[in-house]
Order: sequence, then C-alpha cells, then structure tokens
Amino acid sequence: MYEFDLAHIGTGFADILKTVALCSLRLYVIFLVLPAMAGEAVQGMVRTGFVILVGLFIAAGMPAQDVGNLPASSWLTLAIKEAVIGLVLGFAVSTVFWVAECVGALVDTQAGYNNVQMTNPLSGQQSTPVSDMLLQLVIAVFFALGGMLVLLGAVFESFKVWPLLAPMPSTEGFSEVFFLREVDGLMTATVKFAAPVLLVLVLIDLGFGLVTRAADKLEPHSLAQPVKGAVAMLLLALLCGVFVAEARQHLLPRDLLPRLEKLLPH
Repeated sequence: MYEFDLAHIGTGFADILKTVALCSLRLYVIFLVLPAMAGEAVQGMVRTGFVILVGLFIAAGMPAQDVGNLPASSWLTLAIKEAVIGLVLGFAVSTVFWVAECVGALVDTQAGYNNVQMTNPLSGQQSTPVSDMLLQLVIAVFFALGGMLVLLGAVFESFKVWPLLAPMPSTEGFSEVFFLREVDGLMTATVKFAAPVLLVLVLIDLGFGLVTRAADKLEPHSLAQPVKGAVAMLLLALLCGVFVAEARQHLLPRDLLPRLEKLLPH
C-alpha cells in the first residue's frame, strides 16, 4: 500500500511538471523574441525562473492528469503549437522596439555616428549610440507604463483564445497577412520617425557641399560633421517625446489578442 502511494504521488508529480513545462513554453518563446527580456537584458536563469513561476499560475487552472496522459506525438504537436503562438505574440509586441533600433541606426548613419560602434549591454552585440539609446528608452517606458503587466494579462487571456490542449489554429494565409503587415508597419514607422531628422541632416550636407564648391580653399566641409552631430542631438531631444507619445499605444498591447484572433481562428 505504501509503495502504491509513493508510485501514485510520483506519477502525479510528473504530470504536474509536464503541465508546468507546457504552460511555460508560450511565454518563454515570447521572452526570447522580446528585446526587453531577451539577450543580456535579463540573465537566462532569471528569465527561466520567472517563466516557470508564471507557468505555475497558468498550470494551476489546467487538468494535470489530462496533460500527463497525452502520448508523445501529441506532446510534440502541442509544443510546436505553443512555440508558434508564442512566436507570433512576441513578434507582434516587439515591433515597436525594432522601430526604435532602426530609427537610431538610420540617424547614426546619416549623422556620422555609425563609425562609433559600441557593445549594447542589452543584446551583447555591437550597435551605434543613438540606436542603443532609443532602444533603452523604449524599454524603460515599457516597464514604467506597466507594459509587462499588460503583456502577462494578454498571455493569460491567450489561453482562453487558444487553450493548451486545443489543436493547432488554422494558419492558412496567416504568414502572408500577419508578417507582411507587421514588416510593412515596421518600415513605415521607421521612415515616419526618422524622415524629419534625415531630411535636416541631408540639407546640412547639401549646404556645406554648395559652400565647399564656392570656397573650396576654406575647406568648410570639415565642419559638417560636428554641425550634423549637434543638430542631430537637438532633433533627437524633440523626437524622443514624439516617439514615446506615438509608441505608447503599442507598448501597451491591449488590442493584441483581438487582432491575432481574427488571423488565427481557433
């Protein structure tokens, strides 16, 4: 009788572990994509521990016995489904962070800061100063506005839209509609925010080019770099406020699930 109880407890504990692992997969993939939690922004053990902690709350509402009785083939299918849903959610939330990086990279290139490469402490990769600054600004605003709480709420609600044991949602035409629209929105927003700064910097280059052509012996073109740098910093000070105001609704993804539910019917 005692051995039977131990075996029963061991089986139940294994079912709970399987349920927690499966419930944590969706959020784990989101955090692998989200710049605010990926890379060096949050250490791997801390990120994994946080995901497992949230997965425990999700698993508390799931029937552990039903998950434990699944065959291996169903486990693989459910794991792929959870990873796909997490990838889609992470991609949709991360767009605003990538816009900040792209805008900074364009400004760095035109202002001449692109030759100053530095290690980004959040990703561990080489990046330019303005790109790094804008990314850290967006991440700070994301946490300050409670974006993480809204994101976790969206993850919890996603299990109502796409339950854990439900089959893979229909993905017919999804990649063409979702990814093309997101990439198009990414490029449009990048051009929208970077265009004013780039236009002013191009006009400065054009003005110094005309002056150099008229008085080449004075070599005024050597002054273009510091002038562009100073003007770029002034314009960025104005751009940051506008960018945060425009990106606020994207940093709080309250309408994320309704949009995705139309594209991924369950």
